[in-house]
Amino acid sequence: MKTLLLTLVVVTIVCLDLGYTLQCYKGNNPKILVTCEKGQNECYIRTFPRPPVMVRGCTSHCLARFTCCSTDKCNK
Repeated sequence: MKTLLLTLVVVTIVCLDLGYTLQCYKGNNPKILVTCEKGQNECYIRTFPRPPVMVRGCTSHCLARFTCCSTDKCNK
């Protein structure tokens, strides 16, 4: 019984989502969804007016002139 319990605990730890699964849109196309790497806890979006281009992705810190957010798919 202890072996079964220990096995369940190990499987649970291995399969746990440890909070490193923020999902952000990437690039100029909001249909491309990526899972951010460990340490990248924000999504960003930056609009360039000419030609009109929106750049999206994951970041560990928000840069000046970028709009950042910290929830899944928030940079659409």
